[in-house]
Amino acid sequence: MSSKPTIYYYSSTHWDREWYESFQGFRFRLVDMMNEMIDVLETRPEFQTFHLDGQTIVLEDFNEIAPEKRERLARLIQKGRLVVGPWYVMPDEFLVSGESLIRNLQIGRRISREWGAEPWKYGFVCDIFGHIAQMPQIFNGFDIPYALLGRGLNEHDVPAHFRWSSPDGSECLTFKLQDHSSYGAFLVVLQHAEKQRLSMEDTKQAIQKAIDLEKSRSPIPITLLMDCQDHARIRPNTGEYLEMIRELYPDAEIKHTNLEQMGGQLESFKEQMPIRQGELNEPGKNPGSTYLITHTLSSRYPLKQANDECQIALEKWAEPLAALSGLRGRFIPQTYTQLAYKYLIANHPHDSICGCSIDQVHEDMRYRFSQAKEIASLVTGSFLGKELKSVESEESDGTRALYLWNPLFFPRRCVVTLDIDFDPGYTAQFQEPFGYEPKNSFRIYDCQGKEVPYGLCQIKRNYNAKDHERATKTVDRHTVTLEVELPAMGSAVYKVVPSPVPTRYLERLSRYDREAENEYVKLAVNDNGSISVTDKRSGRIYDNLLSYLDDGEIGDGWYHANPVEDRIVSSGGAACTIETIENGPVRTVFQITHEMNVPKCLDQNPHGLRRSDEQVKLVIRSRIGLSQGAHYVDVETDINNQARDHRLRLVVPTGIESSSYFVNQQFAFLERKTGHRTETQSWKEYDVPEKQMNGIAGKRNKDGTGLAFLSAYGLHECAAPDDRNGTLHITLYRSFRKTYLTNGEEGGQLIGPLRFKYALAVMDASTTYADLNRLQEHLQTDVFSSSVKVNETFIPAEPISYFRLSESDICLSVLKRPEDGKQGELIVRCYNLSEDPSSARFTCFRRVKKVTETNLYEESVKEIAHDPDGFDIHLGKWKIQTFRIELEI
Repeated sequence: MSSKPTIYYYSSTHWDREWYESFQGFRFRLVDMMNEMIDVLETRPEFQTFHLDGQTIVLEDFNEIAPEKRERLARLIQKGRLVVGPWYVMPDEFLVSGESLIRNLQIGRRISREWGAEPWKYGFVCDIFGHIAQMPQIFNGFDIPYALLGRGLNEHDVPAHFRWSSPDGSECLTFKLQDHSSYGAFLVVLQHAEKQRLSMEDTKQAIQKAIDLEKSRSPIPITLLMDCQDHARIRPNTGEYLEMIRELYPDAEIKHTNLEQMGGQLESFKEQMPIRQGELNEPGKNPGSTYLITHTLSSRYPLKQANDECQIALEKWAEPLAALSGLRGRFIPQTYTQLAYKYLIANHPHDSICGCSIDQVHEDMRYRFSQAKEIASLVTGSFLGKELKSVESEESDGTRALYLWNPLFFPRRCVVTLDIDFDPGYTAQFQEPFGYEPKNSFRIYDCQGKEVPYGLCQIKRNYNAKDHERATKTVDRHTVTLEVELPAMGSAVYKVVPSPVPTRYLERLSRYDREAENEYVKLAVNDNGSISVTDKRSGRIYDNLLSYLDDGEIGDGWYHANPVEDRIVSSGGAACTIETIENGPVRTVFQITHEMNVPKCLDQNPHGLRRSDEQVKLVIRSRIGLSQGAHYVDVETDINNQARDHRLRLVVPTGIESSSYFVNQQFAFLERKTGHRTETQSWKEYDVPEKQMNGIAGKRNKDGTGLAFLSAYGLHECAAPDDRNGTLHITLYRSFRKTYLTNGEEGGQLIGPLRFKYALAVMDASTTYADLNRLQEHLQTDVFSSSVKVNETFIPAEPISYFRLSESDICLSVLKRPEDGKQGELIVRCYNLSEDPSSARFTCFRRVKKVTETNLYEESVKEIAHDPDGFDIHLGKWKIQTFRIELEI
C-alpha cells in the first residue's frame, strides 16, 4: 500500500424522499437529477464514481417513472460508476425496531442485486439524529466494517477517524463528518466559489483552505472531502476540481472512488484511532454545528403508535405463523410479508418517522402503515382461520370451544379478557333477580376438565360479528376475564358448556373501596386520582404515580420549546372521578377520569408569546388494572385532546434517589445518568433531559428493588430529572403548529382521541432486563382467542407448543422463513440482554436435521451441535445471533 497521503473525493446526493415537499414532489426533482446523472456518468469518464446516498428505494422511485432508462442505469451500477445500497431507506435508528433495521439492510441487498451489483459495504448514516449502541454490531452482521456519521458527536473530543464500538465489542472504523456543514462541508466551498465567480487562484485558495482544515481533524494521513447535500445534483465539472486538487497536493494520491477503498486503507491505522462505545447522542457544541435534534421522539405520536403496531403485527404474528404454516404444508406466499415490510420501511426515513415534515407527508404515511398492517393481519388470519376450522363442528348443543393462541416463544400464565359468541336464544340463561338482564349460563373447563372461574364484563346482544371465514353473523357476545395457561408459541383449547344452574363466581380481587391486591402487588387509588403500588415482597411503596404535567409548546417536529411566559399545569389539583368498572375473581379495573383545565392555545401578540388565558378541558381517562399473578399494574389511557400548542407528560415518581436510570434500546439496555449535563448550557444546543427509550425506563435501589415503566407502543421519549422523588417523565405527546417552510399546519396539533397502553412493574433483585423485555412483549402481544361451535362430546386437546426458547437472559427477535424461501428451513434470531455470557435452549416440534449460525444476510458461517428436538444457544454479552434451522417435513 502506498505511503503517500491520500485525499478521497466523495460525490453524492443526500435524498430526503419526503420532507418539506411530499414524496411525489421530491420524486419530480429526483427524475431530473438522475437523468442528468446518467448523462454525466456516460459522457464524462473522468467522473469516476457517484454515490446514491446509501439507499436503493430511489432506484424504484425513478424506475416507476422512467423504466426506459433502466438498462442504462443498471450498466452504470454494474460497472461501479454508481454506488447503491446498503439501505433500502436511510432510517432513523431510535424509532424503529432492531428487526426493522435488519430487514431494511436485507431489502437493500436484494434490490442492489436486482440491479446487478453487491450493496455498498459502508454504514452510511450521514444525517441521522443520533445513533443506537448496537448499530456497529448490526453493520458487522452484514459484513459492513465501516461507518460514516455526523450527529451525536463533536469535533472537540472526537477526531475525523475513530472506532465506534457496540456493547458486545463489535466495531466499525468510522468517519466523523465536520461539525460545520457536515456532509456538505466541501460542497459549500465549491458552491461559494461558483456563485461568487471567484478567480481560478481564489478558488484554489478556498479549496486548499478547506482541505487543510479537513486534514487537521486527524493525524491519520487520509482525508475525505464531502461533495454532497440535500437533493444535490451531480457536479459535471468535478474533474476540473480533481485536477486543481492534484496541482495543490502533488505528493498526495487523489481518489474519486467508492469509499470502501478508504475503509480498507484505514485498517492499517486502526490502533491510532480512539474508541467511542455505545449510543452517540451528544448535542451540537459549536456555532455552525449540526444539531443532534432530540424531540422528534415525541412528535406526532400516532405515527409512532402505528409504526410499533405494524412491527408487532409482522414480527410477532405474521412472519412466525407464515413460517409455521409452510412447515405444516399450507404455504402462504412469502411475497406478502416482503411487500408489507417495504410499505413499512418506506416510512422509516428520519423526516418521515420522526414526524418533522409537512402534513401531506404524514398523511401519505398513514396509507403505507395501513397496507403493512392489513397484509400482516390477512397472513395471520389465514393461518388461524384454518386452525379454527379444524376444531369446529357442524352440530352443537350450545357447547363452544375457546381456541387460544400464544405467539410468544415462552409459556404464559396470564389473565385475559376475551369474547365468547353465542347464537341468539342460548339454551341456558338466568336473570338477576327478577329478569332485569338475561345472562347466558355457562362454565369454562380446561383440557384436564378443571373448571376455570371467570368474571363477566360485558354483554352485547344481537351483535354483528365476523367468523373465521370472514362471514358476518348475528351473535350474543359475552366478554369474560379469566386466567389461562398457554404453551410457548402454540395453542390451548378450553371448553364452554351450558350450565343448567346460574353461574356466579363471588370471589373478588378487590375487597375494599379503591384497593385491590394479588400475591405480589397491592394497588390503591389516591383521592387526587394518582395511584399507590406496594411491592408485597419487599414492602416498598411507590406512591403518587400516574399524574400529569401540561406545559406550553412553541416548537416544531424537531424540537420542544417552552415560551418564556409559560404556565405548567398539574393534574394534582384537577377534578377527578374514580370508578370501579371491573371486579371479578381474577382481575380488578379502576377507571380514573381527570379533567384538567389547560390553556386553549398559544397567544401570539406584538409583545411576545404566552399561553392563552382561555382554557379548555383536557379529559384524561385511564383504566388501571391488576390481575391475579401479575407483578405489575396495567394501564390504558384515553385522551380527547382539544388543546393546541402544548406538551403532556406522565409523571412517575419512583422515590428512588439513584443518580442513574435505565432504558431499553434495540437489542440492548442502557444505563444513563439522571438530569442533564450542565456544562452544555453555553453550547449551541444544550443537553435536554429527554432521551430515547424503546418503551421501557426504570430505576433501581442499591438492593435491586425498583420500578419500571413499560409501554406497549408509541412512547419513545423519557426523562429522569435530578430530583428527590426519583421521577421519570414520560412524554405522551406534543401538539405543535410549525412545519418547515410553511405558515403553520394543523396536523401536528393532534386534535382528537389518543390512546396509550403501558404498565408499571415492581422489580426485585432477581428481575433481569430479559424479564422486562418479555413483559413488554406480553403487553404488546395479546392472546388470540375465538370461540367456535363443537358438540357436547368434544374433548379439548392438550396444549400444543411448536417452538420454545427457554427463559434466560436470551430473548428472541424473530422466527421467520429464510429470505431465499427454501422450504423446510427457518431463521431464528436471538440476542443476549446481559453483560455476561448466557445460554438457552430452543426446541422445535419437528425433528431438527441441521443448525448453522449465519450472518444477518442469513448466509451460513458455521454448523453447530443439535439434537432431534432442538439445540443449545450460547451467546456472549449483548450478542445478536441468527440461526438457520433445517427441519424434517
